[in-house]
Amino acid sequence: MTSKELFDSIKKKLSDNSIDNYENEAYFIIEKTLSLSRTDLLLNFNQEVSERQADYALKVTAERIKGVPIQYCIGEWDFYGETYKVGEGVLIPRPETEELCEIVIDELRNMSNPSVIDLCSGSGCIGLTIKKNVPDAKVFLVEKSRDALKYLIQNASDICPNEFVSIVNGDVLKPDSFDETFDKVDVIVSNPPYIRSDEINSLQKEVQLEPKMALDGGEDGFDFYRVICKGWDRYLKNGGIMAFECGENQAEYICSLFDNEVFTTEIKYDFNGTDRFVIGRKKNK
Repeated sequence: MTSKELFDSIKKKLSDNSIDNYENEAYFIIEKTLSLSRTDLLLNFNQEVSERQADYALKVTAERIKGVPIQYCIGEWDFYGETYKVGEGVLIPRPETEELCEIVIDELRNMSNPSVIDLCSGSGCIGLTIKKNVPDAKVFLVEKSRDALKYLIQNASDICPNEFVSIVNGDVLKPDSFDETFDKVDVIVSNPPYIRSDEINSLQKEVQLEPKMALDGGEDGFDFYRVICKGWDRYLKNGGIMAFECGENQAEYICSLFDNEVFTTEIKYDFNGTDRFVIGRKKNK
């Protein structure tokens, strides 16, 4: 079987099973299972594929047809120029979150030896991206889920093997429990769960297979923001920032959660024009 024959077979299976973007997903599967870039694939469509490679590619395709997210099927996903291991139990990195990283990185470049806490770290994509791009930053990655932790640890080892990052297993909703872990830091960043509990079952099938713990923000979607704004500010230096990703039309309410005697707030928009990010800046006293 040639790579083109395998590609055509995968594309047809995905199309026949009503997979959106079936052609792109066929490319993803071929790229990952044959370790070929899309360019190499197009230039070498007639190369022979081993039986083992074809079997693996078709196995991945069968999982995708069942509704498993493509990222879980191939076991990894690209984010900000790095490849992250992902799978059942960890939230899949998304393009919007790259913009949150850019916001924080821009802030940190004006600081000397800054310190950062990444709350609800999941795969580690935010904290590790920050460490990779601001090498003198001291980065703490806080995650509660044992399932997510195994990916976080692996990704830290793969992406920042010679850099110090501190992985902390703990519950973000219990900020008091970290009093002996953290001094004051320059930045607290988070992409916390922000979907309303009653909306979880109406999400796309693929999204519902991601961990509920990483999606469910409580009855109104703001449980984590309330706790972080009111409970984690103790760990933030004067002049430091809190930077959040949030859902559409949530930003205004999140701004209201900050004590306006202590913080100034700003809303930033993503590449689609959605009010996606909230920055709370702690006033210098």
